Amino acid sequence: MKRSKKTALVLMVPVATLLLAGCGEESQQALVFSDPSECSAAGLNDTAQCNAEFAAAKALHPQVAPKYLDKAECEVDFGAGNCETAPQQTTSGGSVFMPMMMGYMMGQMMNRGGSNFQQPAAAGAGAAGSKVPTQPLYKSRDDRGTFRTATNKPVAGGIGPITLKPSQVKPQVGQVVSRGGFGQQAAARNSFGG
Repeated sequence: MKRSKKTALVLMVPVATLLLAGCGEESQQALVFSDPSECSAAGLNDTAQCNAEFAAAKALHPQVAPKYLDKAECEVDFGAGNCETAPQQTTSGGSVFMPMMMGYMMGQMMNRGGSNFQQPAAAGAGAAGSKVPTQPLYKSRDDRGTFRTATNKPVAGGIGPITLKPSQVKPQVGQVVSRGGFGQQAAARNSFGG
């Protein structure tokens, strides 16, 4: 009995440490839009800011979007006609495919002084790492109403302001995935015969 109590306490310490580590981070506000015209129409930022943030997300899109070696596999996760050829190629010169950008998330609403765009490798330390990074958003075939990050993190059910923790949405360099790689949704459909 004493041994099992001791083991339980030892196992609880790392879990408690991880939970407490996330408590220090404050939630921040961001904005989600399909395109710059929605941003301008909302009146929360000026047109130049809306366009600059969209351009930053568009520039990041080829770097962070999930990649597929086959267009059909990409369309299984994102829907017919929602995938495009990525600028990258395979080592043998073949095409790589990625989902189309369906929207973008702007950093903090109060940051009107310019883009808080961060490169994936630089996201992290310091005060700059505490801001929500501007980035492209996607929609999966199975959930067309939800905007998701390139890492498949759902962030919004529509356009407008949202609140989240910056560490939840750090852009990462997109990896080549196989069928069902975006949340394993296609694999689940296939295993249930749907």
